[in-house]
Amino acid sequence: MTIKDFFKSHNIEAYSAIPLSRCKILREYLLTKNGLDRDCYAIMMLFPYRCEKKPINLTVYASVRDYHSYIESFSRELESFLKEKHPQGKFKVFSDHSPIDEVHGCCVSGLGFIGDNGLLITEKYSSFVFLGECITDVDPKELGLELANEVEVRGCLHCGKCKSACPSGCIGQDVDKKLECLSAITQKKGALSEDEEALIVKNGSIWGCDICQNVCPYTRNAEYTPVEFFRNDVIQCLDLETLEALGEEFNTRPFAWRGMDTIKRNVLLYENKMRREKK
Repeated sequence: MTIKDFFKSHNIEAYSAIPLSRCKILREYLLTKNGLDRDCYAIMMLFPYRCEKKPINLTVYASVRDYHSYIESFSRELESFLKEKHPQGKFKVFSDHSPIDEVHGCCVSGLGFIGDNGLLITEKYSSFVFLGECITDVDPKELGLELANEVEVRGCLHCGKCKSACPSGCIGQDVDKKLECLSAITQKKGALSEDEEALIVKNGSIWGCDICQNVCPYTRNAEYTPVEFFRNDVIQCLDLETLEALGEEFNTRPFAWRGMDTIKRNVLLYENKMRREKK
C-alpha cells in the first residue's frame, strides 16, 4: 500500500506536499519537541466535514462528533503506516494546534484560497474542511508524493456576501468592533451582555456560526463529505431534552470542552425564543 492508497482508503482526496520553508512558522517549539526542524516537509491535508443533514441551531462542525477524536485516530494510523515504511524517519501529524499557519500552508500548497472571513475556501467543499498536516524529515518523493509547485496565496471573489451577512458585522472591521464573531460569543463562559444574548436569540445559533460560510458563492455547489465519521451521529437540533439525554456522549461532542454550563445557557436562550414564537 502506498501513501496515496492510504489516503484513498480514508476518503481523503485533497493533500499536497511542500517544503516546510514555504510555511509560516508560528510555534517552533512544537517542531523542536518532536525532533523536527525548518528543513522538514509538510504534507498538507483537508478533511471535509459537511454532511447532508443540515443542522438547525448548531454550526455544522458542532452537529457531528468532535473532529479531534477523528484526527487523533487518523494521526495514529498515518504515523504508524509511514513509520513502518520508513523506520528511520520522523513523522508527526498536527491539526488546529500546529507549528504552522495552516490556512497559509494549504494556500501555498495549492489546496485552496483565503476568504474575506479568514477561512480556507476550496473549490469542491467550500470552507467546510478541517485542516491538518504531517510534518516529516523524509523527502516526499520517497513516500511517493511529488512536491507541489509554488503557489501564491490568493484571496476569494471579494463579493462582499460574507461581510454583509455577518450578524455582528465583524468581518473586515477594526479590532475595536462592538461585538465579536457570533461563534466566539456562543463559546464564552459566564454571563453574556444583553447585546450578546440578543445576537444568539436573533440568529438561533447555540454553538458556532456558519452564516458567512453558507452565503459564500462557493458553498452553493459544494459537495458533502465522503468521510464516514462525519456522516454519522449527527445532531440537527440541540434542545434541553436532547442535551440531558446525551449522558457520557456529551464528552464526544465539539462543545464539551467548554463544559455543560455554557452550552446549557445557550440552549435555554434558544428554547425561550421558541416558546415566545409559539405564543
